[in-house]
Amino acid sequence: MNGPLVAGLAVAGLVIGWFLRGVILWYAVPAGAAPARACPHCGDQILAAGRLPRPAVSRPGRLPPPAVARSGRLPQPAVSPSGRCPACRARFGPPPLAVELVTAVLFGALAARVHPALVLAAACWLAGCAVALAWIDAAVQRLPDALTAPAYAGTVIFLLLAAAAGGHWHDLLRAVLGGLALAVAYLALVVISRSAVGLGDAKLAASLGTLTAWPGWPTLIAGAFAGFLLGAIYGAGLLVSRRAHRGQHIPFGPFMIAGAFAALLASSAAGS
Repeated sequence: MNGPLVAGLAVAGLVIGWFLRGVILWYAVPAGAAPARACPHCGDQILAAGRLPRPAVSRPGRLPPPAVARSGRLPQPAVSPSGRCPACRARFGPPPLAVELVTAVLFGALAARVHPALVLAAACWLAGCAVALAWIDAAVQRLPDALTAPAYAGTVIFLLLAAAAGGHWHDLLRAVLGGLALAVAYLALVVISRSAVGLGDAKLAASLGTLTAWPGWPTLIAGAFAGFLLGAIYGAGLLVSRRAHRGQHIPFGPFMIAGAFAALLASSAAGS
């Protein structure tokens, strides 16, 4: 295990997790709604992480935005890792440091188990997208195209570069076929039972299937099975505790993601 690489990617995960907190804030909205740009408590504008606020008044005679008019302050940058609004200090979104720590742990674990470097890059790219998608799905039960599309594109591009660098074209072919196969399987579930999974799950399955099929078909199968198993255990727990009723939709994306990355990290071929 490369200790410096693990530590370095874990630190990078903390920083990227802070950025993802802003992404989650933007996209944790109902389907069809515009990205959230303001604190739900005070209305002050909150920008996505890593982006500088625009001037409140850019032209003479132009009125400032309503949030600035109410507060008398310029828009603040993104939500801090504490999960509080910079203006009114109200807490919303994921728990304090949760996104940052989950991303750091996942990046560090991938660094310890996955190589070569370009395959690790593909895994980290998908992991970053997946962390945001998991929280968004848990909050509003949707997986936005704005994240599922880049997740798939980035994963395929990095694996394509890995295949070109190492001559692993058979691994790339298996990965692409695995992603398509898992996406088709989820699409079939959408047709059979729309309450079980949605189109967003099928789009996410393309990315997860592509990454987990790179080490081999057993990893893909194990990841898919683990996702369904985790979802079933969670659903059964809700039924037993009477917190949900039979047939109620639950966000399945987090379980798909957890199952896929657990299988990838457990695979003996992950470092091939």
